[in-house]
Amino acid sequence: MKHTVITISRQHGSGGREVGRQLSERLGIPFYDHELIEMAAKSSSIDKSFFENADGKGAGGFLDELAAGVHHDLSLSDKAFLHQSSVIREIASKGGCIIVGRCADYVLRDRANVLKVFVYADLDSRKERIEHIYKEEDEKALSSIEKTDKKRASYYKFYTGQNFGEAKNYDICLNSSLLGIEKCVEVVQSVYLKQESR
Repeated sequence: MKHTVITISRQHGSGGREVGRQLSERLGIPFYDHELIEMAAKSSSIDKSFFENADGKGAGGFLDELAAGVHHDLSLSDKAFLHQSSVIREIASKGGCIIVGRCADYVLRDRANVLKVFVYADLDSRKERIEHIYKEEDEKALSSIEKTDKKRASYYKFYTGQNFGEAKNYDICLNSSLLGIEKCVEVVQSVYLKQESR
């Protein structure tokens, strides 16, 4: 067995987290989302809020620049990102798992057997999902989607130098409003099992 790690990036309200949870149950492998924040906070002296409220500041390619010896005055957010990245690598080294968000697709870019998934959906489906799950009104749901997507895109761009949601950065891109959550799970499961059997 190759112990493939599945990373899931997603638009806010697309159901990417639910895809991850269901995959975890079907495949019998660990699922990490907010759990990763807890692990990172517990194993460092950095306040949990820096992991929860991480936000990018601009274009970068932060990890590549560090690797190339480019000098950075590290902020607490930068230190939190680096620590979180080390936790992601440690988790991945232990075997197959599913990691949602946290730039895990990029953090694990040099690791063999990573299946990178991006889940997106149309705006109406996302609004409906946000309203249903978080009980937010229409205008608040739309504002939440816009703010969260902007924050994720900025964070991803700053720390990876790549564009969030750009198809070439992923192995599979799934439209959950067209396919539905269950079909998205089935597609990723099928690819995962095929990759594991090689």
